[in-house]
Amino acid sequence: MEESKRYKRMGKQTMGKKKKNKKGHGSGSGSGLLQMKVRKLQILIPGGKQCNQPDLLLLKTVDYIAQLKLKLMFLKAISGSL
Repeated sequence: MEESKRYKRMGKQTMGKKKKNKKGHGSGSGSGLLQMKVRKLQILIPGGKQCNQPDLLLLKTVDYIAQLKLKLMFLKAISGSL
C-alpha cells in the first residue's frame, strides 16, 4: 500500500527541522514508557517500522483503523446477503 500524500508532505516538513538533543528532566521513566509503546505500535501497523517519527506513525495508525472499519463493514454486508 502506498503512503498517502499527507505522509510524504509531513515527512518533508519534519525532515527540514534539526533534531534537538533532549536531555531528560526528572527521572525520565515516562519517555522510556512512551518509546516502548511507540515500538509496539510500529510492530502492529503495516509499514510502521519505517516510520521513525511518532506523528507520522499516528497518522498511519488512524488510516489503518479506518481501513479496518471499512473491511469490517464490507464483510458484514457480504455475510448478511448470504
